[in-house]
Amino acid sequence: MNERPVLFGVCLVLATLIAFSSVVVAGEVGQVEERTIYPGNAAGPFGVPLTPAVYLVNFLLLYMANPDEAAFMPAYRATIPLPLYDCLKQHPEGCPYAAFARFFDDQVVHGACFWPRDCRENPRWEVLAPDIARHPDQVNEPLGIHRADTIARFLGIDASMILTDAEYQCTIGTPPRNQDQETIYRCIMNLTNSKGNTDIPLSSYGLSITDRGDVQSDCAPEAPCLVFNQLFAGPLEKIAYECGWATKLASMARETPFFHLVDDANTCQRNAEPVCVVEPICRPFNPER
Repeated sequence: MNERPVLFGVCLVLATLIAFSSVVVAGEVGQVEERTIYPGNAAGPFGVPLTPAVYLVNFLLLYMANPDEAAFMPAYRATIPLPLYDCLKQHPEGCPYAAFARFFDDQVVHGACFWPRDCRENPRWEVLAPDIARHPDQVNEPLGIHRADTIARFLGIDASMILTDAEYQCTIGTPPRNQDQETIYRCIMNLTNSKGNTDIPLSSYGLSITDRGDVQSDCAPEAPCLVFNQLFAGPLEKIAYECGWATKLASMARETPFFHLVDDANTCQRNAEPVCVVEPICRPFNPER
């Protein structure tokens, strides 16, 4: 039995989630607790899409599909506001954005943070993933095409792997899209909701806004990037074949660290709970040292 499609699905669309050890008591939706201290750490949790292996696997697929879209992936990561985190633990499908919008004003980290062992990556690759936002203007900042090109080059992507405009448009379709095309299109939008590409940028958090106006993680129940997992049972292969890029996908997987990253992403996510976050290991900033 060929298990590669299963690996694709598990890791690329965040079908499993990052484990974390903190226990936080949550209230009902809309009941917002004024809290800014994360017990035992200098920062709150980060979204799973910002962990190195998961981020780079998604980057490889998205850059191959459309470099201009990949350029809108986040350049930096920011901590999820704790009141929202509390709510998402009880309501992973989403919480009203309007009730939590004010908590996104200052989510920069002052101190040193490291991924737990299961979420670390080879330094050669980890350095390509989003760094911590140290200034408010870095939050939700997009990569930009120059940095996206640089990351792609280091990962081993070349021009022969990039979809043509016609292949990309065939893949995402045009309205009215079929269900599979709509899933792909919405997942791309959720992974690239950075400044300049959306009205409410949340890419540095690994979050997005639903049609209902709720904020949810990119791997929340029924979120497009989670539903995308189901396409690896056959529909995605069919789309790639019909749109003419099946050999490009095979080439990308063969010539880049794709499967290595897939394995590491799976390890990072294996024991997670359905809130799509990971708790970092942080040291508070101490100016006296």
